[in-house]
Amino acid sequence: MLYPTNGARLYIANAPADDVGAYPGSGWIEIGETEALGLLGAVWESIESAGLDESAIGILKGAMRRSPMEIIIGNDPADEGQALIWTASRSQQSYPFRLVFPGGTITRRWFALVMTMAEVFDAANSVIKTQVTLQPTSDILRSEAP
Repeated sequence: MLYPTNGARLYIANAPADDVGAYPGSGWIEIGETEALGLLGAVWESIESAGLDESAIGILKGAMRRSPMEIIIGNDPADEGQALIWTASRSQQSYPFRLVFPGGTITRRWFALVMTMAEVFDAANSVIKTQVTLQPTSDILRSEAP
């Protein structure tokens, strides 16, 4: 099944996580003017391993690293979600995030540190945008996962 991203909504919890893994039942604030959602996943380091006769090199999976998620939002200082993500960028704590796809039944949930908040000025005929880097600190929960 294909999942459209047009109309997806990104949320941040209204408080940092005391317990990573405990998602709030309420208190989710939408981050408005979301334009690009980036990627969400993981990358495995590769480890080279020589065979017994050292004539061939094999590749093994090493440590897994969660990929940073780069999002772009239209800069709106009056948006409550954007104000909250600016607050999260100055915090040492992880915040819960939730991505809801159109229809509201398919979601992703994870905890992340806000690592980057930068204004993007782009073209002179555009509007100021904000680039945000979220570094996941937990597994990504997929609503449709078995």
